[in-house]
Amino acid sequence: MKFVTLAKVRPGAWSRLANELPASCYEGMKWAYVTYGQYDVVFEWEAKDLETANKVMKHMAGSDLLTSETLVVATTLKEFGRV
Repeated sequence: MKFVTLAKVRPGAWSRLANELPASCYEGMKWAYVTYGQYDVVFEWEAKDLETANKVMKHMAGSDLLTSETLVVATTLKEFGRV
């Protein structure tokens, strides 16, 4: 399963992010970009199943370092075009 998480870092949390975000949040991480605009960070990550994804999201939400919106990747644009 593939996911894209759009995150806003809470005020004052940038300096704590690297050290305090639980290690489980980095499992399956493919890339992370700092962005300008509505969101501060965009993550692409994978999980072997929904149970694993739920654990990652629970740790991320419980960190109190950021707020986020996570999208499940349904398919690539190339694969969608073949339908």
